[in-house]
Amino acid sequence: MSSNNHRSQPRQSTSKTSTSSSAHSTGSGLVLKVGSPPITYSYATATSSGLNMASGSITPAGSPSIQSFSSELSEPTAPHPTTSTSKPLGQPDMEKSLTTPRRRILFYRRRDPHYGFTNFSTHSVTYNGKRYPTSEHLFQSFKFQGHQPDLAEHIRTCATPSAALSEARRYQANVRSDWRKVNVEKMDETLYQKAFGHGNAELVEDSDKDSFWGIGAGGRGSNQLGKALERLREKLRADR
Repeated sequence: MSSNNHRSQPRQSTSKTSTSSSAHSTGSGLVLKVGSPPITYSYATATSSGLNMASGSITPAGSPSIQSFSSELSEPTAPHPTTSTSKPLGQPDMEKSLTTPRRRILFYRRRDPHYGFTNFSTHSVTYNGKRYPTSEHLFQSFKFQGHQPDLAEHIRTCATPSAALSEARRYQANVRSDWRKVNVEKMDETLYQKAFGHGNAELVEDSDKDSFWGIGAGGRGSNQLGKALERLREKLRADR
């Protein structure tokens, strides 16, 4: 048979199915067999180089599963849905968040720029009406407050935070018995007092060179930095 006859009379073939079905021609060379899912189809196209075949099936909720395909077949055997790889709007990129490390701020040594985060920094803390030279003094005294008030006071009056730590270790036998259960809670309380132990005191940038952010040379500046810190203090208190 000549190639012209092939072009004018496309041949059709149907794939087998185990369920009862009826065949419907949907165009030149394409036959669908419709019955119980899945829907099967076959496609035949004649070219000068031979007969090209394709067949597959479609489930109601899925896309065609191509069983065979000829690279010479010029038109697709069935529509292929596009698959989007973009994440839904507003949803975090979990893969990125799991692989991208958080920025780290290191603090420990006195020369570090963020040394103020340590309990050894020279920021006094007021708790229950008493002043503690550093937050380390308060934290170590918590080990003895209540049941050993004399030791708690001894820790409070140590000359340095290192001395407060050393004395607390020296009296380890007198530490409250449930310390391991409450130590994190007491650290939270210590840091809260470090940040807010000054109550509602006015925060003032005592700068004689800046009368906007500070109070200026005459002491009558607007002190905008101090006011901003007070607003932050109130916000953090409200969020606690």
